[in-house]
Amino acid sequence: MKKRIFICLFGFVVAFAQAQTFETSKKEVPVVVPLENAPELNSSNNLFSLPLSTKKDESGSLLKRPEKEINFTKKSDLIRRKVDFKPNYLNDYKREEYDAPKGNQFFGDFVSNGGFVNVYCRDFQAIDGDRVSILVNDKVEIHDIFLLGEYTGFQINLKPGFNKIEFLALNQGESGPNTADFRVLDDRGKIIAQNQWNLATGSKAQFVIIKEVKNQEEEEK
Repeated sequence: MKKRIFICLFGFVVAFAQAQTFETSKKEVPVVVPLENAPELNSSNNLFSLPLSTKKDESGSLLKRPEKEINFTKKSDLIRRKVDFKPNYLNDYKREEYDAPKGNQFFGDFVSNGGFVNVYCRDFQAIDGDRVSILVNDKVEIHDIFLLGEYTGFQINLKPGFNKIEFLALNQGESGPNTADFRVLDDRGKIIAQNQWNLATGSKAQFVIIKEVKNQEEEEK
């Protein structure tokens, strides 16, 4: 009895498997059309179509730019300028203003027969706080002058004979010695002396104005 039941079940399984194979063989397999025989598409009806050509328009000014070659071996004027203007503190450099010798500077004798002279002085370098006083024949006439970048003038009356005029350096500014450019004009505005001084503190710039002594007969005339 068991053998009959087993034979029936085996036959049922074999019949079912053959039926599944038959149905699968009846299904159609889709045919892929080669690209060369594919139908043409109308791009005008396709809203999302891409341009037929993506080649760049090399004629456009924005797309066509000449390539500039860079020559790294060529010497540059800009680099030379940077070297020329290299700060002094990067070099072994001693500032000249610190080398001012201690001692007076004498600038000579000058003749003027007028009643007075006008003396002008200014700091010709950095405006760094240089100060002087003016002495006439060893007497202080002006006690304290702050040297500016513009000329400051003073009138000094002359006596017959020698008139020793001195600039006494009261200090040295922040950048070095006491420096100034001075000019001396007679009572007619003519320059009779001009020069520059570089003084250490306590030193003097000196010159002499000689007023000729006239005899009594000439004075009466």
